[in-house]
Amino acid sequence: MSTGGPPTRIEVPGAGDGARFGLLRSGRVAAVFQRPAGRGARILVCWSDDDGDTWTAPEPLLALDEAQRCWSFGLLLVDQEDEFHLFFLIPQEGDAGAPADAAGAGEGERPLVGQLLGRRIDIGYARSLGGRRRWSRPRVLWIGYTGALNSAIQTAAGRILLPFSFLTSRTWAARGDGPESFTFVGQYDSAVLSSADGGLTWTQSGSLRTPVPDIVSAYGAVEPVVVERGDGTIWMLIRTQMGRFWESTSRDGVGWSLPRPTGILSSDSPAGLVRLGGDRLVLLWNDCRRYPYAYGGRQVLHAALSDDHGATWRGCREVARDPRAWEPPPPSGDHGTAYPFPCALASGRVLFVSGQGAGRVTHARLDPAWLLATEHAADFDARPEEWSFFGTRGVEWETMAAGGPGRALRLRKTEPAWPATAVWNFPASQRGALTLVLRPRPGAAPAEIVLTDHFSAPCDLEDRLAAVFVAELPFAGNAPDAALPVRLAWDLAEQRCDWWIAGEQARPLARQRYSAGICYLRLRPATGAGEIDTSGFRLEAATFAAAP
Repeated sequence: MSTGGPPTRIEVPGAGDGARFGLLRSGRVAAVFQRPAGRGARILVCWSDDDGDTWTAPEPLLALDEAQRCWSFGLLLVDQEDEFHLFFLIPQEGDAGAPADAAGAGEGERPLVGQLLGRRIDIGYARSLGGRRRWSRPRVLWIGYTGALNSAIQTAAGRILLPFSFLTSRTWAARGDGPESFTFVGQYDSAVLSSADGGLTWTQSGSLRTPVPDIVSAYGAVEPVVVERGDGTIWMLIRTQMGRFWESTSRDGVGWSLPRPTGILSSDSPAGLVRLGGDRLVLLWNDCRRYPYAYGGRQVLHAALSDDHGATWRGCREVARDPRAWEPPPPSGDHGTAYPFPCALASGRVLFVSGQGAGRVTHARLDPAWLLATEHAADFDARPEEWSFFGTRGVEWETMAAGGPGRALRLRKTEPAWPATAVWNFPASQRGALTLVLRPRPGAAPAEIVLTDHFSAPCDLEDRLAAVFVAELPFAGNAPDAALPVRLAWDLAEQRCDWWIAGEQARPLARQRYSAGICYLRLRPATGAGEIDTSGFRLEAATFAAAP
């Protein structure tokens, strides 16, 4: 049975480019942001006493002076005494005299390491004192070339941890010794700045590195996030270009284990990670694959819940979608749903902000109970945005025939060069069933049904090769324009998927690869290369139910 509800969009006054949330011991929530964004201005705060439903008007929090005119606010930490710790990115002028703007080039314009050497994006820091009535003088905390700052925590023992990544001079020609001489670990290392005295002094951990898939522009280990688990260990997830997160653990935040790959699939994008209490964690990330931008894409943002320190996850549900995904991507700059910053609330819900690019930033509140839903039904009228078919031709909504209520999704392969695929997300399940009602038109090609565990753009031509199960549904012999019910029931432990067409069982589908849980349907006409199918079929219903 479904519990909770889908994410609720919220509006923070004046924070269109994105706020950072923090929780006080009283349950009051702060939303901190900068105006104007990115170039020396005031740091402002809005307050909410109802989990983000309403907010006070923005009020000044910290003024940056002329010396900090280039400082860009990036991160908020509320410590155990309700004091604020603010972290900034500080672009500096490079050797060529051009500003090293932290928000300049996008993922599609990655500069080579040699173009960045000698340039800097430092880390700045300021903290409040006396119940946020006074502030320390803003100062430079670290000097070098870093990227985005994605998380900061204070452990139960009181140590403040700021994970970050930084540019090195490493190249393929000078890639290192030992095991690193047989691979390449990219241009960047990850590390952690830590303070045991409330931010007065800081120390830097050793470097953490991960392999990369190419030697030209892959970053390496970047934009790490950390969380303290219920057993006291500190867990780090590292953004990589390897199609998944890598992880490292620590007992004290100072010494860290060698990074290892996780089973969490991801594009080349950072995670948002927050602890709800006990062993419960919420993860926000881009479970996206096989797209040229960011080694997998950022068209949708996902969320999942773990009750066992992050060993297993439930949900994998879309919580944000790029509102401009229906347009061709912009030629420069970053775009999409990436860069989530979550904040756990006293109620057990989660506030988060995520998104890049004009009109793409989302502030929202998530009820983790919604991630545990065991049923989900498509509603073509109330929730058409659940279906992704951007970048296609021949996929469109149409009114049900014979004056029936509501709409259906029509899929036809109308042009040889354009895909005709529709994509739908439902709660991840190791054992579950999907029921579809299709209505083929006369002469329709078979339908291809793809079940998988990640998002890829509708134009993905390798989706069936990376799928968990693939079925081809022939329409020959079925009455044209007659409703055709199809049911697929999978059990990943048994490595099979049984399916029925109009109540008659077909040959079981074999599992193509390992998966922790099915959460995506991909549907299209099964045509050969260069072929079209102007008849196509309609999808009139889609329902999911997890098996006990």
